[in-house]
Amino acid sequence: MKASPVVTIKELSFLSGYSTSTVSKALNNKLDVSKTARETIKTIAKQHNYIPNNYAVSLRARKSEAIAVILPKITEACYSHALCFLQKSAEQAGYRILFYQSGGSTVKELDCINSLNDGSIDGIIVISASKNQHINYSDTFSIPLVAMDIDHSKSPDDIRDLCQSGFKFLIQL
Repeated sequence: MKASPVVTIKELSFLSGYSTSTVSKALNNKLDVSKTARETIKTIAKQHNYIPNNYAVSLRARKSEAIAVILPKITEACYSHALCFLQKSAEQAGYRILFYQSGGSTVKELDCINSLNDGSIDGIIVISASKNQHINYSDTFSIPLVAMDIDHSKSPDDIRDLCQSGFKFLIQL
């Protein structure tokens, strides 16, 4: 089954006969758009299953409500526990998680951080088993970054507590 094409504000503008600016204002409930225009535009948007582009919204708001998690290997229990706990914390706070694997490579971690240091996410959590491996990361990048040392010696409860406190700290930066 083929997915239906994504409808853009520009296409809603064409379909409704209103300018893209008016369509945007109507979808964001701005008061300088008449009630009739707002209802018409919202009806057309609903008929065409319009969904706002999260990337465009985050660029305008300068907040993506998404964080990246970089960990060595998801197949290792301690790291899958960490991702699970971070996902729960993120979900409760209204954030999404983008997940990356480094394979335990510092070079790959740096590559991931470099590619994410573009403002498209609100922060990064780097998980590793190496004590103080990431000590200079936060000095090098402008994006908020939390490094957590997690390994097989930690219990699931310890991992949960670390992840919850690390996530809370990150979103407060």
